[in-house]
Amino acid sequence: MEAEETMECLQTFREHHKMILDRLNEQREQDRFTDITLIVEGHHFKAHKAVLAACSHVLPQIFSIL
Repeated sequence: MEAEETMECLQTFREHHKMILDRLNEQREQDRFTDITLIVEGHHFKAHKAVLAACSHVLPQIFSIL
């Protein structure tokens, strides 16, 4: 692999997490693959359980009993 190709791969890898989060948000906005709705003060928020569980120590336990 040439140095230029290596640098391009490294740059892509460094931003991989951002791309994943952007795509998950796009899917949520399009109501694709959402598997839970949170209701807060009458407002409904569609979400991905896996994303919520990854951001919490409590939610994985709650989701496992639902």
